[in-house]
Amino acid sequence: MQKYFISSENFNNLAIIGDDAFHISNVMRCKIGDKILVGANEKTYLVEIKSLEKGLVKFELIEEKTGNNELPFFVSLFQGYPKADKLENIIKYGTQLGVSEIHPTLMKYSVFKLDEKKKDTKLDRFNKIAKEAAEQSFRNKLPKVVGIENLKKIDFASYDVKLVCYEESAKENEASAFKTAITNLKINDRIAIVVGPEGGIAPDEIEYLEKQGFIKVGL
Repeated sequence: MQKYFISSENFNNLAIIGDDAFHISNVMRCKIGDKILVGANEKTYLVEIKSLEKGLVKFELIEEKTGNNELPFFVSLFQGYPKADKLENIIKYGTQLGVSEIHPTLMKYSVFKLDEKKKDTKLDRFNKIAKEAAEQSFRNKLPKVVGIENLKKIDFASYDVKLVCYEESAKENEASAFKTAITNLKINDRIAIVVGPEGGIAPDEIEYLEKQGFIKVGL
């Protein structure tokens, strides 16, 4: 059954609008009386379609669905900005695996160069990809793609656990630090995970992250 995340305002109005309404009518070919899932306020509801208009679908609430498809902690992925469209796949699969936030991060070995004029457009597209992936995997919460920032301008102070996936640690078969970190996680912990771009993480970036309290791990 298809799921759609909508705003609190639209949920209160029992309405689905815009691209989602188009998808329901023209892609899924839904009819009045068909049932779909709606996500709002971090909850999921079974609803019945009551009317179909251009750009607007009205529904009736049937029941709140129980079940939680979320990790018991908050995971922020700080992904070194990769080449081409690789980031879109990372957002898609990261969302399906349960991350709470994804931060496209500019790092020393990132080939990508940010055009400030296109920043908002990119973020809109990235969040649309995250929304679609969250709907496909029946997430309860809609993750966000947050900003496009330089690594050394990010404030990591709010995180309880900080891990950096470092290729040099991986070469040394160092997986024990990662295992220890995830074994000791507590419910509602905030976790920051830094992954470098194709060129890896520069030595000065590793030094900076360690000063911020990050632990180097291999996978």
